[in-house]
Amino acid sequence: MVIGIISFLYLPKCPTDTSSVLCPRSWYTERQEVIMVNRILRDDPSKGLTALKEPATFADVKAAWTDKSLWGLYLVGLVAYIPATPVQAYLTLTLKRVGKFSTLASNLLTAPSAALQIVTMLALSYSSEYFNERAFHCLFGELWCIPLFTALLTIPDGGREWGRFATITLISGYPYFHPIVSSWISENSFDVKKRAIAAATYNVIVQIGSLIGSQIYRSWDAPYYKNGNKVCISILSLAIVVLFAQRQFLIHLNRKKEQKWNEMTPEEKIAYQTSQEDREKDGNKRLDFKFAF
Repeated sequence: MVIGIISFLYLPKCPTDTSSVLCPRSWYTERQEVIMVNRILRDDPSKGLTALKEPATFADVKAAWTDKSLWGLYLVGLVAYIPATPVQAYLTLTLKRVGKFSTLASNLLTAPSAALQIVTMLALSYSSEYFNERAFHCLFGELWCIPLFTALLTIPDGGREWGRFATITLISGYPYFHPIVSSWISENSFDVKKRAIAAATYNVIVQIGSLIGSQIYRSWDAPYYKNGNKVCISILSLAIVVLFAQRQFLIHLNRKKEQKWNEMTPEEKIAYQTSQEDREKDGNKRLDFKFAF
């Protein structure tokens, strides 16, 4: 709460209005502000379509929730992270029950999975940005887990503590692609208000998925959670289908746009691109906007 209050009083509203209660002086010179604004608008011209204090309306919420190009990504947020959730939540308990490690050792043994996930998440996110590709990078995170869950099912009960620990650690440290999907939604939303609403919707759905994931491992299935791991494999398979279907759907939408665009004359294309009112109204449905996949 203290950090939140300090942030509210300290952080600037925008590049051209950086003075605040805790820092009354401007952070930048006028020339630096001009450079920043131009760089921001060149990177994403849609950010210039919404005023700083312009509120979101019910129409904006409806637009974000009825945009079919985002439905698949919402579904990804619901199912894609479920399988690793129970493994991560029950990591210390599983190590104590199955591996017969002490409480201190079990807590210390969670560090490798956390470190691994930081490395794999950053590497996957960098690769996604470098190759400008989203779907297959998210698929990699799901494909990472399937053989590991299969291994958990095939490891004989009793003993093999370190082998089981290594498998659980690799599952818990899987390449977490939540940042990729978040940026994917942001990239495909176009409109600033729709982007904010879609991102918030996605994050709420992710939390619902976490709640579902926390119910997969049951006490009657302990300590090896064979049935729970079978459920996780099924959900992983579903997530792979959803990701692939979303990719193909976005490709289909891009092809339809390209077909309509090619049917237009050069004069029609120029008139279409110069209409500011239509640009604000159509958003990511515009023919000259391509969905990232």
